[in-house]
Amino acid sequence: MPGHHTPLRRLSHVAATLCCSAVLAVAQAAPAHAASRTVHFEYQHIWLTPEFKTGIRGRIHFTVKKCDHPNGDMTVLLRRTDGFNYVSGTEKIKCRAGRTAKFEDSPAGTYEFELGKLDDYKFFKGTATYSFNAAR
Repeated sequence: MPGHHTPLRRLSHVAATLCCSAVLAVAQAAPAHAASRTVHFEYQHIWLTPEFKTGIRGRIHFTVKKCDHPNGDMTVLLRRTDGFNYVSGTEKIKCRAGRTAKFEDSPAGTYEFELGKLDDYKFFKGTATYSFNAAR
């Protein structure tokens, strides 16, 4: 026969479950913030950035800040590297300050950029910044 404490125990279990569910929902819906990394590149044919992890679906941009061959064409390839490695997008831009390769609506995951160009025996040297949404 249940005692008079049984409803209180059930109520405390329900309250604990609701509290844990609320904490989990807040943690899963953690807001994102913009993150960026500046890299120095020097390559003749292909160069890779370090991997970076995005927190939510969103934009990933690669912007040239300085380049010693401003009229040269460079291919900016975005590759997803967690799970299956696959090319998420590619853009051809001039290696000139202010030029940006934009990849919109990319799912959360781990990525890297691959910079490429024709092997014309010239070295591209400069700096760039890539920006993305990272979890807080």
